[in-house]
Amino acid sequence: TSPLKNPLNDAEDMAATLKHLGFKVILKKNADQRTMEDTIRNFGKQLRNGGVGLFYFAGHGMQVDGRNYLIPIDTQIESEADVKYGAVDAGLVLGKMEDAQNQINIVILDACRNNPFSRNFRSSERGLARMDAPKGSLIEYSTAPGEVAADGPERNGIFTKYLMKHIIEPTVPIELLLKQARIDVARATKGRQIPWESSSLMGNFYFNF
Repeated sequence: TSPLKNPLNDAEDMAATLKHLGFKVILKKNADQRTMEDTIRNFGKQLRNGGVGLFYFAGHGMQVDGRNYLIPIDTQIESEADVKYGAVDAGLVLGKMEDAQNQINIVILDACRNNPFSRNFRSSERGLARMDAPKGSLIEYSTAPGEVAADGPERNGIFTKYLMKHIIEPTVPIELLLKQARIDVARATKGRQIPWESSSLMGNFYFNF
């Protein structure tokens, strides 16, 4: 339903970028609901070994009753009531990160497109809802809460394109590189898309130090 052209490229390119920066990467493409949930649980178990946890998602996402859901491939959603059973609650990611109790966790959601099932929905909620970042974590959205992001005319979505541009810059703290990416996205979209974050990081973090 309403296939997007950029997310596969975004996932592949972000995976390659993170591998280059020294991350151990679990890459899943066109995943169904069970694969997504099993992968998130496995991800949480690996975080218990310590280190920095990073979860990146590109694709369709939506909010229902103030909760954010990531949409798997081939799911059957006909109304709001189906979402909690046919999609993956983004809170599962945060919960597994909290369980792991490692020092730094990062969630990046390039998932703020238009609701592909909107014609069957009663509500008109747009984009994703705000989630508060648990202690020691940062949540980055490709656009502000309640807004939608552009898929982009090139290989990558506009947000992921500029995120990857800045993520490899040496000795730039994460807060500053996200600000630089925000400025580039805002400029490229003439202010229609403004990336946004919620952070409770307690220490400094550099992708490329």
